[in-house]
Amino acid sequence: MSTENKIDITKLEPEQIIQLRKQFESELEHFTTSLDALNMALTKFRECVRNIKQVGDKSSEGKQILVPLSGSLYVPGKIKDNDKFLVDVGTGYFVEKNAEDAVKFYEAKIKQLNSDSLKVTDIIKEKSATIQRVDQVLREKVHQQQVEQQKAGTTAASTA
Repeated sequence: MSTENKIDITKLEPEQIIQLRKQFESELEHFTTSLDALNMALTKFRECVRNIKQVGDKSSEGKQILVPLSGSLYVPGKIKDNDKFLVDVGTGYFVEKNAEDAVKFYEAKIKQLNSDSLKVTDIIKEKSATIQRVDQVLREKVHQQQVEQQKAGTTAASTA
């Protein structure tokens, strides 16, 4: 991202690199959770489109359905007017739409969420690649420290 400060991690101590990695892991977890939420919303909106098309079919009029009163309570009902749908437009507001307009509404939502999902997926890939780079630098730093300790041990042993 262009607003982030660039840090040359090769100049950091291993402890600092570990902290930086933890920060990137936290960000990656946040974006992964966000992607999961977007995918759940996509599934919900696709189901809405499928249900509208199914109920909006003229052969559905007069058929019996179960009407949800809560997440686990239903009452029997009959489809009376299958071209009128109450669409949740957000923050508790519902708008009556015909089947065609309701489908268009949800398809627009699906299109936006697909776009957002692609953006978040790109960010996740970027964060994962960054973590891999950080891991590589950390391995190099640890290896470098081990080599220096071995040299120091060899030098100390040869002078004794």
